[in-house]
Amino acid sequence: MVKSVFLYAPKIIFDLFFDMLYFIPWWYSRGLMDVGRRAAYFLRDKERELAIIVWLRNLLKPLYDDYRWQKRLQSVIMRLGQIIFRTSILLFWTTILGAGMILYVLLPVLVIWQIIYQII
Repeated sequence: MVKSVFLYAPKIIFDLFFDMLYFIPWWYSRGLMDVGRRAAYFLRDKERELAIIVWLRNLLKPLYDDYRWQKRLQSVIMRLGQIIFRTSILLFWTTILGAGMILYVLLPVLVIWQIIYQII
């Protein structure tokens, strides 16, 4: 039995308009929470990958259990350099994700503005 397109047309049109009306609230509620959660997971994984906390915990421990003051100074300088370098990498990723979140929030506004600009 073949069903006519005209029987499904009202449902298709209703679903289309409902999706268009629901898009903006979804974008700024559930969609924004999902993007924020994924960004937080990404930053958490990057922090674990860079192991900044491990470097901080071992800051004052000498390398290779050599307790001479020269080796202690060398290990502190080396670990401080690693901590600064790894923190700058994490700050870079945080900046990129922050810019992405700002772009995510502004994107519907820019699209609607462009549509209105093209109509007028």
